[in-house]
Amino acid sequence: MNQKSFYDLLNRYESGNCTEAEKLWVDKWYHNLNNRNFKDLSSTALEEMQANVWLNLNNTEQKSAPALKVKKLWPKFAIAASIMVAFFIAGLYLANYNRAEQSFLDENANLNLISKTNESDSTMVIALSDESTVTLKPQANIIYPKVFAANKRTVYLKGSAFFSVSKNPKRPFYVYNQKLVVRVLGTSFWVKSATDKMPAQVAVRTGKVSVAENQKSSLFSFAEKKLAKPILLTPNQKGIFTDHHLNKTLVSKPIPLDEAYNIPTSVSYNFKEESIKEIFKTLSEAYGIQIKSDNEQISTYTFTGDLSKKGLYEQLDLICGTISSKYYIQGTSIVVSNKN
Repeated sequence: MNQKSFYDLLNRYESGNCTEAEKLWVDKWYHNLNNRNFKDLSSTALEEMQANVWLNLNNTEQKSAPALKVKKLWPKFAIAASIMVAFFIAGLYLANYNRAEQSFLDENANLNLISKTNESDSTMVIALSDESTVTLKPQANIIYPKVFAANKRTVYLKGSAFFSVSKNPKRPFYVYNQKLVVRVLGTSFWVKSATDKMPAQVAVRTGKVSVAENQKSSLFSFAEKKLAKPILLTPNQKGIFTDHHLNKTLVSKPIPLDEAYNIPTSVSYNFKEESIKEIFKTLSEAYGIQIKSDNEQISTYTFTGDLSKKGLYEQLDLICGTISSKYYIQGTSIVVSNKN
């Protein structure tokens, strides 16, 4: 939830137009305020919120003037209470939103931290002290030590970035963001922070990556059973985080492993009367993705065609088109089916 969405929710809460689930969410967070300390909003943000609340309530009051004079006192109390609730909830939201970042800063306070934001329209490459590199997408921000600690390497990311991490088993590399913690030894991968339209994601190009939920993303601690179960990702796989769950699937554009690792290959994608079974085996080994069929009959078909210079999904489209089949992604596997 970004700041605009939060204010929209607050306005709907004040006007009584939010759902029961949203009411419970606001009430739960508000009732936890008594025993918590939160950062104050800026004066500008407070004044803007106060003006919006007053305006909305005054407009409502003008539309339906109360019949009895004594009832005119109620809107004044409602306004005062509404503004107080607005301040507290907004402060709570902003404190909670920055919780993960603040925890990272606190834990690395003994290091000389650098913060860089890519304010350009193109990618920005940042070299880290261990010879790892980070390619920041536009508007992304990264916080990292000028020199990493002796026992581990940690960075904090806001936005999207591609990491190429130098291998060092004795100093694991960690990428933190608002939702996730990514642990690697030496590999390359994408990390994308959550947005209004997209959940937090991690996509692996080479190596293996362990992904877990960032337990310090909230002011309130969650029971261990409610936290997302960590997952292990391998090349061409990605993890998607939603509602305390981490799900594994495939990246949108898988690439052959020899291309990812930049090694020579003798694999040929020009098939002549090749059995579908053998073609699936070749593609599975090339991409590190299990490709299977749900019907033994499919394996008996043959295919002739040049699939070079085509992506995996395009290759499968051409194969399936000749045998009247279709394919679908099932977790981190691809299933070819001739069922309607």
